[in-house]
Amino acid sequence: PTGLILAAQLQRYGVSFRIIDRALDRAHESRALAVQPRTLEVLAGLGVTEQIVERGNRAVQLQLHAGRKVVRLQLFDIGADDTAYPYLLFLSQAETERILGEHLADHGVEIERGVELRELSQAGGGVSGRLRHQDGREEFVQAGYVVGCDGGHSTVRAQAGIAFEALQDVGPAPT
Repeated sequence: PTGLILAAQLQRYGVSFRIIDRALDRAHESRALAVQPRTLEVLAGLGVTEQIVERGNRAVQLQLHAGRKVVRLQLFDIGADDTAYPYLLFLSQAETERILGEHLADHGVEIERGVELRELSQAGGGVSGRLRHQDGREEFVQAGYVVGCDGGHSTVRAQAGIAFEALQDVGPAPT
């Protein structure tokens, strides 16, 4: 959803851009389960928060079931004292992406599916890249900036020579 939110912000401010995705369709499985209150605040500026909240399930506590035993846990401090959204919203990433994709389409933004970044290089004051379309056609593009919102196996990050460093297990949190 990060790239879709960035695209919506860019569109809102009248910035010209392209959004490409090598996948032919959006994700239909979920990689994330919840939306934080501060994220809902950011999305409110785009006008999509109401729809997202309608589709999700609000939670301030969890109930874990193990056989006949039920354990109730208060959620961590989510900063609920100073927000219009004082809860953790459970909504699948797939549904969040669907809503954001529809928002972009409603504002004339096309997500170019089946388009893969193959090469990226810095050129003068910008970047140049080679794209491969699903039909095998290649396209050379130049832009002022490129943003990679393509996950841990990011082509943009790898082509830019930026290392991916996973978080190290630092042991238990202090009490």
